[in-house]
Amino acid sequence: MIIDISSVIPAISFVPYILFTIFGLYYHREEKIRWSFILYMFVMAVWSFGSFMMHANTGLASVLFWNRFMVVGMLGGPITIFHSLLDLLDKKKKSYQYLLYLGYGIYLFLIILNLRGQIVTSAWFEENHFRYSLHKGAYIAYILSYSYLLLGIFLLSRELQKTEHEYTKKKLKLPLIGAMVMLVGVLANLYEPVGRYPVDLFSATINAFFIFYAIYKYRLVHYSAFVLNSILYFILVVISGFVFYGILLLSFSGLRTISFEYAIIPSILLGVVAAFIFQPLRSGALAFMEKIYIGKRFEYYTGLRSFLRELNTIVELDVLGESTVQKLQDTFNLEWVMMVVLDYSSRNYKLIAQRGLSRSITRTQEIIFNRNSPFVRSFVSNINGIKLIRDSSIIITLPVDGNPIELHPALVIPLQFKKRVNGCIALGNCMDKEYFDQFDLEILEILAGQCSVTLENAISFERLKRQQKRLQDMNQELIISRNKLEAFFDGITTPISIQDINYNIITINKAAARYCRNIYENLIGKKCYNVFFGHNKPCPNCMAQDSLHTQIPFSIEQKDEKTNNTFSIHFYPISVPDGSEKIFLEFFQDITQQKILQAELAQSEKLASIGTLASGIAHEINNPLTGIIGTAEIMLQELDAKSFLREYAKDIIGYAENAAEVIQELRVYSRKEKSEIQNVNIIETIENSLKLAERGMHFEGIKVVKDYEELSLIEANRTELQQVFLNIIINAIQAMEGRGGILTIKCKQQDGNAFISIKDTGHGIGDENLDNIFNPFFTTKDPGKGTGLGLSIIHKIIHNMGGRISVESQVGVGTEFKLNIPLSKEEKQKIRFIHARKPQQIEDVFFLQRKILVGEKGYLEETIRRKEDEFAFHIVAYKGLQPVGTVSCLTPEMVDKFPIEKHFKLNGQKGDKRCVEIDRLAVLNEERGNIIPLGLMTLAYLYAKAEGAERIFLDVFSDEKKYIAMYKKLGFQVLGEYKSPLPVTVMFLDQKTDYERKAQRMEKFVRPFMARLVPRIDFEEDVKEKVLNAVDKMLSSSPSG
Repeated sequence: MIIDISSVIPAISFVPYILFTIFGLYYHREEKIRWSFILYMFVMAVWSFGSFMMHANTGLASVLFWNRFMVVGMLGGPITIFHSLLDLLDKKKKSYQYLLYLGYGIYLFLIILNLRGQIVTSAWFEENHFRYSLHKGAYIAYILSYSYLLLGIFLLSRELQKTEHEYTKKKLKLPLIGAMVMLVGVLANLYEPVGRYPVDLFSATINAFFIFYAIYKYRLVHYSAFVLNSILYFILVVISGFVFYGILLLSFSGLRTISFEYAIIPSILLGVVAAFIFQPLRSGALAFMEKIYIGKRFEYYTGLRSFLRELNTIVELDVLGESTVQKLQDTFNLEWVMMVVLDYSSRNYKLIAQRGLSRSITRTQEIIFNRNSPFVRSFVSNINGIKLIRDSSIIITLPVDGNPIELHPALVIPLQFKKRVNGCIALGNCMDKEYFDQFDLEILEILAGQCSVTLENAISFERLKRQQKRLQDMNQELIISRNKLEAFFDGITTPISIQDINYNIITINKAAARYCRNIYENLIGKKCYNVFFGHNKPCPNCMAQDSLHTQIPFSIEQKDEKTNNTFSIHFYPISVPDGSEKIFLEFFQDITQQKILQAELAQSEKLASIGTLASGIAHEINNPLTGIIGTAEIMLQELDAKSFLREYAKDIIGYAENAAEVIQELRVYSRKEKSEIQNVNIIETIENSLKLAERGMHFEGIKVVKDYEELSLIEANRTELQQVFLNIIINAIQAMEGRGGILTIKCKQQDGNAFISIKDTGHGIGDENLDNIFNPFFTTKDPGKGTGLGLSIIHKIIHNMGGRISVESQVGVGTEFKLNIPLSKEEKQKIRFIHARKPQQIEDVFFLQRKILVGEKGYLEETIRRKEDEFAFHIVAYKGLQPVGTVSCLTPEMVDKFPIEKHFKLNGQKGDKRCVEIDRLAVLNEERGNIIPLGLMTLAYLYAKAEGAERIFLDVFSDEKKYIAMYKKLGFQVLGEYKSPLPVTVMFLDQKTDYERKAQRMEKFVRPFMARLVPRIDFEEDVKEKVLNAVDKMLSSSPSG
């Protein structure tokens, strides 16, 4: 193998040609590289490779074979160059196409001549020097082939003369010079003494460098930066290698005796090391290429790169826009440039900065691009994350001076952060070149990434400033609102106090401070019952817990024992977020002089209702009704049986009787009378109330829908019950008056209770009024239409009947009143025990604990609704529909430590036995003499036994002597006492109760008591079954007489 200058030159020439070929095939679709250029690079690579193998004499095949292989590429160069130039100049004339087809035909013909030995007859080496002999046909072959090269040179020259565009002239000069150099080199082959050397390949190598530089500078072919940089590194290696070869030539004496192949190989290796390892050399070469490529704009590019580093410090949106468009226009000498950014308030895009457009576009003129416009969709739909968009179909329409202008951007840069497109930069054409070259696109991609991050930060900063301004405005408004509220609150002359669920004062007005004869600061955090009345525990008739539990207002009358003045105290629950501590407002009013007036006002509500109805019955007078009926009856007797007047007489009697009925109903409703309990038909009472309402109200456009199920008679006062229904019906009709609607009345019987629903489709009740509708004197009606006592009175009536009333309303939809009333005295007095699971039942548990344990026993308010209580087994006793007692059980699975152990050490009393604590027995005072207290404790005991309890603990206030005696009778033993803050006795049971162990007590008390208790158990099936099994076990294990 021969390594000398003749073999090195074609080897060097081969590398860029083959790289252009391989990467051209790889990036063909992505970069849109023309096939003509790829074919041109391929035949040049065949020419170079064949020349290398021929001059290197590798022995893989004969020299003649590689010579003919080389000629295949050499003869194909001119026609492929001609083809590439046609594509470069975009020549589509048919004459050129015919000429091209003819050229490829000639090329195929020349290949056949070459393979038959009619171009080169022989090739050999003589003392390591290459020799060859040409056939006579070689001259004709060269002329035919390279006539196309001459034709290509002619086309380029003519285009240079015809064009006036300086950039196009520069673009065509390099390929023209390269073609002429290669033509001279190829002609040397016709003279064997010169042609034996690779002069042709040397000229082809020079042509390759010209092509590479033209591609690199003018982007004649769209190769990626990776390909161009790879070829650049190869050129760097070659240059470095020859530099090192020169250094070796000068440094070592006697190098002339060393063969070329031994010197060039280490030189090339040193060139590789220098090009790829030494960063300064590589950076210097790139900078040199940039300097050549960019020319005068080199400093601008350097400034742009510095600007990229400065972007991180910009947080103002306007500064970012102005700085970016200014820098881009200065760097690329653009006709125009603009930047648009997403407006988060409208979700459209707005222009924030521009250069090169009309001067009419000022910073005060807001230009908006709709988010559905084609321009916005072109970059917002950039789902593939394309950094640079080059689409000639994109059109930007701008309103300038009232007339829209159309812009065609050369490049659109989406500013995308993660998956959100916050804006874009649109660039017009460069004024000194036709398009953006490789370096331009690379630096713009970097700018797009950096600017996207900066824009996201700027938008976030802008939104933060707006939010801060909005918060400042809101804070100012809140301060003003607070000052107004404080002025209003303190301006009220009646004492007002706001407390939490534990009776701690949160705030009071100045009137309350004056009433207490103390300063504001000394009253905050104190107990309200202590501050206002000097009590050590909540007032006996305090309704604060009732108000918080039911979320409706309550009122009480409290007499001051010192002054004998009577106060009306109103409790109003205040809405708070879920999970927050409940609070309420307490309003004090001295009503000593108003007691009599208040009693009269209660009766005036009935009179107000009658006043509403009076307009419909003004012409009906009761006095002449008797005479009318009597006269009609006499006429009926005297008329002939066949007389047509008999029907008239009957009608007169009927009408008169109806009138009498109306008067009688009004007299029953309006007269003052004592409460008289009787069996009342609910449906009949509702119908009478509806008739009264129909006679006195306007029912135009109102449809009445009735859904009645058969109901048993209810034990109640007919007048009071009619007052309830009439008041609700009148309210419903008034809510639909003038707009029409549907009045729906439903009745059904369930578990011995009557369920009545009266629903309208009126204007509804707002949330701000819904909590106040049962409050005395609260009304939203116009003056003269009511005093605000109606719903307060019916709430009291239903409560006294043992029932419950609730209301649901939605503004614009309507209101529904739901009444649940026991049908009989037995149902009202019916006692049942349930396991509290539903939210309302749980609220009933804590309501009773607060009302009894806190209000009567002095428990600390903060101990109600402990964490342990959320997991406890709560039993609630109901009398009718009202909660009257509760008790709780705690097992080891529910808590880690029993609540009793927080105050009293059990001293090993638990041992290894399974223990249960019975806790928080609370029964209303009026119910403590019946089955409820013992029933609750018995069920708690049975549940504990069902859970496998071997020892039961409980604590009871030491002053509850009756309870302690009852527990001792059951077999509980006293364990000790603690104070929290009152004395509390701790007791335990670790055996059967005395009633279980003694046969006489079992027969005379336990069995009869269980027979009364079991039917009242209303637990869920699985728990009830466990408790009943415990009952059976107790009764079956009783001792014999």
